[in-house]
Amino acid sequence: MNMTKISLLIRIFSVLVVTFYATAIKANVVVDISIVNPQHHYAEIKIEFDKLNTAQANFHLPTWRTGRYEIINLANGIRDFTALDSKGNELKWQKVDKDTWQVQNTLNKKVTLSYQVYANQLGQRTRHIDDSHAFLDASTVVMYHDDFRDDKHIIDLHVPKDWRSVSGLESGKKSIFSSRHKHQFIAKNYDVLVDSPIETGINEHHEFSVEGRDYELVIWGEGNYDSAKMVADLTVLVQQGKHIWDDYPFKRYVFMVHATSGARGATEHLNSTIIQTSRFKFSDRKDYLRFISTAAHEFVHTWNVKQYRPKGLVPYDYLKMRTIQPYFG
Repeated sequence: MNMTKISLLIRIFSVLVVTFYATAIKANVVVDISIVNPQHHYAEIKIEFDKLNTAQANFHLPTWRTGRYEIINLANGIRDFTALDSKGNELKWQKVDKDTWQVQNTLNKKVTLSYQVYANQLGQRTRHIDDSHAFLDASTVVMYHDDFRDDKHIIDLHVPKDWRSVSGLESGKKSIFSSRHKHQFIAKNYDVLVDSPIETGINEHHEFSVEGRDYELVIWGEGNYDSAKMVADLTVLVQQGKHIWDDYPFKRYVFMVHATSGARGATEHLNSTIIQTSRFKFSDRKDYLRFISTAAHEFVHTWNVKQYRPKGLVPYDYLKMRTIQPYFG
């Protein structure tokens, strides 16, 4: 085989590889979240939906978030809503209820939604942006269309260059030959997206592995915590699941911690948890045990509530509330 044929084969292989990779990451919904001036508590959101098959389309923001099973007015932070077709033409729209934006003339068109989100609700563990970080529960940030709920979503973050982004979501790839894209995430559908919050900002980050599963601890905020001790104790904690259940429903799990001066509480998610506690409530043994107990409680919900729940609760109706409280241990 001469060099010309070898060169041609290499070029063909390269094209096939690039084509395969591009196809692999294609999604019908692409979400762009831009946080340029975080001190103002705003994010600019753009969502591209692939071709719609109806003359008008309803786009919704959930009325509740996973882990907090009560109605919350999440749409009150949305402003400057617009809808464009693929040629940049503005589409008419109207708000038909507090959580629904109805866009006209959408048949066989790709539609891009643009809007601002005001995020200054740290204690509710919904959305919070300041000059040091952003915590984003997608149910409070990303609108959905019923026909696209089962489709892959790609989330691109544009944040200050010194920020680190962490989530239970799969990380995007820069290319098949390089490491993960540090500010891109992929969700196999909308339900996974809204049950996988994103913490991005200036934070302390640790990774550890236990029995073939990967774990991360990300801490936002200064405090009197000992992160090495936290990692050591969480390493012991996560091994206890095998004494209760037959298997683990994840390959990767993220502990998110907010060391704050006001917000308190915790929320379980699909393969992560967010724990908020006082920045000076770690060094005293009683306080530290409370933190570890909270981590254990939320970790248990990975099975109880997230995996084991009445069949009638799913698929979730994000515009209505069904009680799940009896199934919390």
